[in-house]
Amino acid sequence: MATKATREYPAKRKYVLRRDATVANGQREIESVFGLPQGSVHLMRPTGRRARGDKTVNALLADWGVG
Repeated sequence: MATKATREYPAKRKYVLRRDATVANGQREIESVFGLPQGSVHLMRPTGRRARGDKTVNALLADWGVG
């Protein structure tokens, strides 16, 4: 039986970022799925700086050494 906590968010496929998506699109998606204000999410590089909006999620993951 599903608990109330599992019903708070939509299906996993609705909030998993595609690797070919841009960082800017990913930030907007995260904000919309979790109901956060516009501009509140920033994806970061390992150096602590913000990732450029036109960078792909795959390139950002490669910077972090993931996949």
